[in-house]
Amino acid sequence: MPKENDKQRIFSRRAVLLGGLQAAVFSALAGRLYYLQFMKADEFATLSENNRIKLQIILPERGNILDRFDQPLATNEKNYRLFFDYSSLDQPTFRATFEKLTGLIALPEKKRKLLQSAKVTAATMPEMLKDHLTWEEVSLIELHLLSLPGVFIDTGQLRHYTLEEEAAHLLGYIGAVTQEELSEDDQPLMRFPDFRIGKIGVERMLETRLRGTAGIRQIEVNVHGVPVREVGKTQSAPGETVRLTIDSRLQREAAQLVKGESASVVAMEIDTGNVLALVSLPGFDPNSFSRGISTEEWDALNNDKKIPLMNKAIGGQYPPGSTFKMLVGLAALEARIVTPDATVFCPGHFMLGDHQFNCWKEGGHGHMDYHEAVAQSCDTYFYTLAERMGLEPFANMARRFGLGDICNIGLAGENAGVIPSQQWKLERYKQRWTTGDTINSAIGQGYVLATPLQLAVMTARMASGLAVTPRLIVGEDGEKPAFKPLGISAGLLQLNREAMAAVVNSDTGTAYGKRIEEPAFAFAGKTGTSQVRKIVQRGMDQNLLPWEARHHALFVGYAPLAKPKYACCVVIEHGGGGAAVAAPVARDVLLKVQQLEELT
Repeated sequence: MPKENDKQRIFSRRAVLLGGLQAAVFSALAGRLYYLQFMKADEFATLSENNRIKLQIILPERGNILDRFDQPLATNEKNYRLFFDYSSLDQPTFRATFEKLTGLIALPEKKRKLLQSAKVTAATMPEMLKDHLTWEEVSLIELHLLSLPGVFIDTGQLRHYTLEEEAAHLLGYIGAVTQEELSEDDQPLMRFPDFRIGKIGVERMLETRLRGTAGIRQIEVNVHGVPVREVGKTQSAPGETVRLTIDSRLQREAAQLVKGESASVVAMEIDTGNVLALVSLPGFDPNSFSRGISTEEWDALNNDKKIPLMNKAIGGQYPPGSTFKMLVGLAALEARIVTPDATVFCPGHFMLGDHQFNCWKEGGHGHMDYHEAVAQSCDTYFYTLAERMGLEPFANMARRFGLGDICNIGLAGENAGVIPSQQWKLERYKQRWTTGDTINSAIGQGYVLATPLQLAVMTARMASGLAVTPRLIVGEDGEKPAFKPLGISAGLLQLNREAMAAVVNSDTGTAYGKRIEEPAFAFAGKTGTSQVRKIVQRGMDQNLLPWEARHHALFVGYAPLAKPKYACCVVIEHGGGGAAVAAPVARDVLLKVQQLEELT
């Protein structure tokens, strides 16, 4: 009996222990169930929803770029693109989909090889397999879409530039985002495959305004990742439409005038600073970058000695040659180093010690006052003024007219040129400044460098007496900017304008043969020929020299004579003489812009 009682006690203890254990397990299960169903309900609902709902980015439409009269310069065309989002697929489904897809349409070899070795991960971004799909390809994919999990077609944009090469550097182009252009703060849009941003020109300058804001499309998918229906959508916001100050008609005309040359043309409105034309040739077709430029095309652009990828209008730095002489003259007149009527005798050279600086005219010009020295571009006259006053007065005058510093037009790649000083040479070359350096600088040679945009600004300031600054974007308020006076007397400015008028309209002027016969359209200007290497023999036929050894041809001018409204600069690299080559282009540009004014 005692043994029976012991067994009973043991059984009871075990029953209690087992019951306690069952109760503990039940309690744990109940607690876990409560935790999952109530405490974590929202989180699991979200995970479930994520498995059911797929988010797709809706790319925004890039803003259009228009000219001042609302004519399109850069717009968008439809581009049907094939994407494969396989992040939610298992590897066998991914392989099967890929095999079927390649059986339907031909994929680029690079994309096909990439997918052959691809591994499915949740972090995989959608892969763009092909763009510029034909309507037949779009129809074929849509027909088989239910059996192609993860595959979708997106209507993208193909950027189109109406002026092609004629405004390539001005407008720029768009391209895929590189790793260097990404940052941790970037929105997902920047990481979307084949999303494109502005690389150069206005496209880069106004990137944030043109880009727009992405939208989101919510797509319900089945267990295999196949889209079933769209359940929600946040529409994308297009980028801004931007109006430039450019006149597309003048831009095209100016580009045609220097076609085949390595050249730049800048034309601007004097009273507003509006840039009407900004041409740099040779260029490239920016539409090639939109479609996807080939390696061969890219190599050809990079290996061309005329540097078609450089915006010469803002980045090219040239000795300004004789266009610089007027600044030397104004500085000497303002400092009373010389009077307007005082003459300098030109025997065809200027002697500094035992060193001879030649005038361009062998035999010399004879006695020259300021008016005729500018009209006939007498080197000896300006050598003499420079030697009398030294570097600083005319270097300071050049800076007042916009040389030696960037114009801040907003485009990347703008250079400042060089207005040298004694300190500059010492720091740059570890050499002291000499009087010979001053003499060379006086005719726009030596260390002096300027960009075509700067020379156009200089000309606008000479014509107006105001500190004109250039701009590319049409002012939102529509009002003219209030430019400050340069602080140069009206008498000196008028004297200089009369000398510039004589360059073109006097029979002694260097550009007399390039004048406009109709008085209402007559223009003033200054020729310039800048050496790229020292030429000992005067009057050498430039056509006998290799192209890269020939002089640069320059011309700056404004029109009309009575009330200047437009300024212009033309630079033709290795073109020879400014009067013979650059002046006719400037004449036609200034005539065209005045004719266009009458039509509007």
